Amino acid sequence: MSTSTENPIVAAIRGGTAPEHVRAAAAKGALPIPRGTLIQLFVELLHDEVVTIRTDAEKSLQELDNEAIKEALGDEACPAQVLIYFSKRAAKEATLAESIAFHPSSPIPALTILAALGNNAVIDLVLTNEQVLLRQPGLLEKMMLNPALGQHHRGRLLELLDRAAKRGEEAAEAAKEAGEAEQEAAADEAEEEVEEETIEELAALLEVDVGELLSASEILGAEELEASEDPEVQNAFQKIIALNPAQKAILAMKGDREERLILVRDSNKVVAMGVLKNPRITETEVEAIAKMRNVTEDVLRVLGNTREWAKNYTVIHSLVNNPKTPQSVSVNFIKRLNNRDLQGLLRSRDIPELIRRMARKTWEQRNRRPKMPGKK
Repeated sequence: MSTSTENPIVAAIRGGTAPEHVRAAAAKGALPIPRGTLIQLFVELLHDEVVTIRTDAEKSLQELDNEAIKEALGDEACPAQVLIYFSKRAAKEATLAESIAFHPSSPIPALTILAALGNNAVIDLVLTNEQVLLRQPGLLEKMMLNPALGQHHRGRLLELLDRAAKRGEEAAEAAKEAGEAEQEAAADEAEEEVEEETIEELAALLEVDVGELLSASEILGAEELEASEDPEVQNAFQKIIALNPAQKAILAMKGDREERLILVRDSNKVVAMGVLKNPRITETEVEAIAKMRNVTEDVLRVLGNTREWAKNYTVIHSLVNNPKTPQSVSVNFIKRLNNRDLQGLLRSRDIPELIRRMARKTWEQRNRRPKMPGKK
């Protein structure tokens, strides 16, 4: 049992029967009760009817250090309003956030503040509370909009979204099997709501419109994949063609190598771009994608405009030689090619004429013989 429930003075303050001088003493921390309980009272007295008591309570709160706050939050009977109050400070203090995120009675508003405002370390803490996140998809939505969200967090969020969607489908299926018409109708409605909410959350995470996410989707050059004799490629391809665009987008962000190299060829921009946001994508895969002609121009444009990948010579060489690469991207890399690769461009019949002309000009500038002194 909490110490606060055993103390008659505390009970009187919380019950609204304590005289003003007792409440005033509590606001200043001048009562002989445990520090953790006093801190809880500071928060509760912020709404006292007497202005000076509210002011003193606010001042007392401002003077607290993290260790003192943790003492108050560590009480299993800590009031919800106290947990909510300190969640704003805890959003930037992982040690405090831990006390709130794992408190047995942590209210949803407190967790929402941590999800929406938390720094990188706090987001990590909130993500460990899977059961709450799966029950409260609104927390996922708030976290998606958090500017501190890292690339490694996105994959985890997508996994939770996927699980939440499956949980909704399973619940709907169980309700249908009950056989009652009313339950079946409610299950159908719930399933539609879960699916709609999941798609909207996924669109927010990927920073696109729902319309973009659900636009036409097909794998470019699918006949090549259908004819592949590689069983891993075949298995991945058969799995992918059974998915809708939203499911493909989720898989693109968390799938394995074979799935990534297939999904990057999707005509749906959101799906293809999801592969490039996958935290597990490797430089070797990027080199392979730069050579692909069965990808959209948007994919190649992102490769060329991503500084980290544009440092890779193999990537830029492949982009310049790829006729699908937008010319506005290729022109930036011609001067970085060595002489042998410039000569290769001059002989190529696949690249646009503008790129070939620029390659010739660069070659001539590099290999122009200096004029001999005295000669015109």
